[in-house]
Amino acid sequence: MNNLTTTEILVFATNVITIDQMNDVLVNLLLHPGVKQANFDLEDIDKVLRVVSKGITAEEVEQTLLSQKIFCKALA
Repeated sequence: MNNLTTTEILVFATNVITIDQMNDVLVNLLLHPGVKQANFDLEDIDKVLRVVSKGITAEEVEQTLLSQKIFCKALA
């Protein structure tokens, strides 16, 4: 369970394919106070998104991207 004192790295598969999509997602995510850092690996087959979290859950990240019509699924 996330809390404000625990820092976690959350990893997601996405369907982001363009730099514009990536930038839009990052701008939106970084507005959340629980997101400390975020980056993509668009060369990975899963178009991996990594989020350094301090108070945001995987579900919140998924919903944030879904609101932008971007697929996002937490990876184990």
